[in-house]
Amino acid sequence: MSEKPLACHQTRFHQYHGYNLSLHEHNTVAHREMSFANAIVFSERSLSPGEVFLIEIESSENGWSGHIRLGLTQLDPDVLQHSGYLLPQCAIPDMVANKSLGESWVCALTKHQAWYEGKHKTQYFRLDGNHIYTSRGTFPTSILRSSSENKTEKLPTDVGSRVGVLYLPCGNNMAIMHFIINGEFVVPFSRVIPYNDCPIRAVIDVYGATKRVRIVQVYNVNSLQSACRESILKNIEASSISQLPLPNALKEYLLYKT
Repeated sequence: MSEKPLACHQTRFHQYHGYNLSLHEHNTVAHREMSFANAIVFSERSLSPGEVFLIEIESSENGWSGHIRLGLTQLDPDVLQHSGYLLPQCAIPDMVANKSLGESWVCALTKHQAWYEGKHKTQYFRLDGNHIYTSRGTFPTSILRSSSENKTEKLPTDVGSRVGVLYLPCGNNMAIMHFIINGEFVVPFSRVIPYNDCPIRAVIDVYGATKRVRIVQVYNVNSLQSACRESILKNIEASSISQLPLPNALKEYLLYKT
């Protein structure tokens, strides 16, 4: 039986990747075939400010040191592929150090990360109760958390952990890169990303003990919910929604302008 085609807005990995990596399930799963390196892959398209690129660690392999590396890059995989450029063995330090084709900001994921608390509210990104509003759309915060049963003891590098990356403008053509690990925001890693200079993509190095990762579909997983929202707004005046006997979180979702 043939697989059902994916929607055109499905988030996927780019077809150009390290030679030790294979892509599966319509380029939504990245699997390192052997060894520990040569498994760099990019997001298929560039990211908008505030847009979350989220992956889940599906499997790991004992015997290797280090774990997945994740970040942002100015590199265009289409240009690299057509030029015959060979991706380096590792994202760190190779991609970060070599700026001849564009800058990259990549960090290694460790078992214990530093956290910070605070409200995240900009014109591109807003965390409000059970929902996150971004420049690309709305999704529930529950999607960011680990999908496995024992969530309370889940380490960032464990199988089942969900790790996301995004960038938020902070003025003067600069942006801050943020990580989201199992629903928690990690201390910003870089404040010197000139995001208006060229498109910014997510970059992943399926390195070391991390063996296989899957993209978590953040923006089209709620298609039924979005359809219901559109149907309600077609039949009810927006000015009347505040008077409906509904939870405040649902009212806010209905009135949110994407």
